[in-house]
Amino acid sequence: MLLQVKIGKTLRTDQVSITTRLAGREVKIRSSKQDQPISETQWIILEARGFATQTEAREFGKQLQTNIQIAALCSHLGADAGEDEILGWVNEDFYRSKGLLEPHQRYAPEVHGVLVLPDDDNTLFPRMEVALTVAADPAQFLGALSELAGQTPITESIGALPVRILNLALINPDRLAKIVLAFSVVEALAQGETWSGEQRNLIQKLATEVEDDADGDGERLEVAEVLRRLSRIGLRQGVKRVLCCNDLRHLQDEWDRLYDLRSDLFHGRKQLAKQEVNKLAADAVKLCCCIILTIIKQNGIRLPSIASTHFGNI
Repeated sequence: MLLQVKIGKTLRTDQVSITTRLAGREVKIRSSKQDQPISETQWIILEARGFATQTEAREFGKQLQTNIQIAALCSHLGADAGEDEILGWVNEDFYRSKGLLEPHQRYAPEVHGVLVLPDDDNTLFPRMEVALTVAADPAQFLGALSELAGQTPITESIGALPVRILNLALINPDRLAKIVLAFSVVEALAQGETWSGEQRNLIQKLATEVEDDADGDGERLEVAEVLRRLSRIGLRQGVKRVLCCNDLRHLQDEWDRLYDLRSDLFHGRKQLAKQEVNKLAADAVKLCCCIILTIIKQNGIRLPSIASTHFGNI
C-alpha cells in the first residue's frame, strides 16, 4: 500500500526514510523520489507491506489517509492526502516496444492518494520533480499519527470535508486563498441552520400583519414579501448557533472581528496593508481550525496532544 501525500512544509530530517508503527503495522515514510532525503520534498509516500488482500491494504490506506488529515491539522503542518486521482502514467506498450521494459515488469501510475500494488519487484516508479519550502519538525506529525492510529475514521457528518479544506488552507501559499478557505468551512456549517417552528410561525404572523396594515401600499407589501421569503436565518446568526451548540460562545467576538475584517477586505470597504492581510490569514485559519477540531472532538475523536501546542485547550 502506497499513500502519496503533499505536506505544507518539508520535514526537518536528513534521513532518506523514517519507519514507524501505526495501528500495528510497520509504515515507511519516504520521498516520492527514490533515495531523496525527506527534507528536500513536500511530496512524501507512506508505504506499508504484508497485506493478505487488496481490500485489507486499501482499508488500511483509507484509514491512514483520514488520520493524516487530522494529524497534519493538529501539528499545524498541513497536508493534502488526495482523493486517489491519477496525476500521470506511462505508456507501457511504447517502452516495451523499445526494449526498455521487460514483459513481466509494470509501471505504477502516479497517484495522489492510495495506491495498492502486488508486493513484488516488478513495479517501476516514474521519477518526479518537486519544489522546496520551509522545514517542520517531523516528531509532531509522526506523534499525532501514532496517537490517531486505531481510531474510527472521521466521516463527512463529523467533519471530513472541513478538515480537508482547512488542510488546503494551511498549505496554500496565497494569503487571500487561506482566508477564503478557512471561513468557508464554518460558513458551510451555518448554512444548514433554519428557523424553528415557533420562529417560522412568528415570521408568517408578522408578514400577515404588515399585509393587513398595508392598505395597498406597495412598499409595505414588499416588506411583507421579504418576510415570507425568510426561509433561512442569516449567516451571522447561523454561525452564532453553531458556536453556541458546540460550547464555543467565547469565540463569537473573535469570529465577528475577523469576519468584519474579511468583509472589509473583499468588499473593498477598507484597504489592508500586506502585514494586516498576513495576520488576518493566520488568525482566520487558527480560529476556524479551533472550531472544527472542537466539533470533531465532541463527536468522539481523541485529538493528538500536539493540537494544544498550536490551538490551545480544545
